[in-house]
Amino acid sequence: MKLYFNANNKATLEALEQCGVKNVMLSHRYSYANINRFHDRFESIFVVAGTKGNPEKYHEFLKSKKEYYEYATQFDVYFDMDATLKYWKQEQEMGIDWTVPVLQGNFTHHIAQLRPEPNSLVCLGEIKGIAELEDQMRKLPGNLRYHGLAKSKFIKNRVFESVDTAAWISVALAKKSEIWTGSDSMSMFFGYKGRGMVPMLRHYCEKYKDNLEKVGITVEEIIKCEYNALLKAPIALMFMPQLKTYGFYDDNFKQ
Repeated sequence: MKLYFNANNKATLEALEQCGVKNVMLSHRYSYANINRFHDRFESIFVVAGTKGNPEKYHEFLKSKKEYYEYATQFDVYFDMDATLKYWKQEQEMGIDWTVPVLQGNFTHHIAQLRPEPNSLVCLGEIKGIAELEDQMRKLPGNLRYHGLAKSKFIKNRVFESVDTAAWISVALAKKSEIWTGSDSMSMFFGYKGRGMVPMLRHYCEKYKDNLEKVGITVEEIIKCEYNALLKAPIALMFMPQLKTYGFYDDNFKQ
């Protein structure tokens, strides 16, 4: 299982590199400025078209930078599967036949429309509700590989070959983090909002002190809400121990 960490600027990419992360996801919107500089610093780069993009510019980027990434999604339209299917077929006709199709809504119905080659990678995108997602996943063909877009909550689900997360950035901006307790996660605020949680924070920082040392931050920097520490805290306190628990650590972090 691979976990792709979304990155949206130079600072987040540098933080991921310093944490020893292997796999990153870049929105096309941020790729131009960063892929030339960072393409050889990670083992796998997954490019996504992102929202409000330009299909012509995206397709030109995919062709000109093909050697810099491992995977790239097709150009897709949020919650418009008809338009998304149209773009995927256009890409096949244009010779950009390496893009990963993105499915939304009724996954099994749209897979039948796409008819991808066996062992192809397919992205599972938006769907209404977790119950519907779980029902759809049970019906998926077993001869394909699946990436769950923004579905890191399903990291333990063996249906997915990979998933991605942008949560590590959003929680850093909110001055908080998920903390891995050993079998589940809990939310913890830092700074003023988290002043009553400092003893518990110190407990988990001591428990995961090797992770903090690896990413290069201290508990005091987290308490003071230093930006670099806020970015790296979710990785050290949540994702590293969680992936160790599930046996996926070596797929996602350098030694």
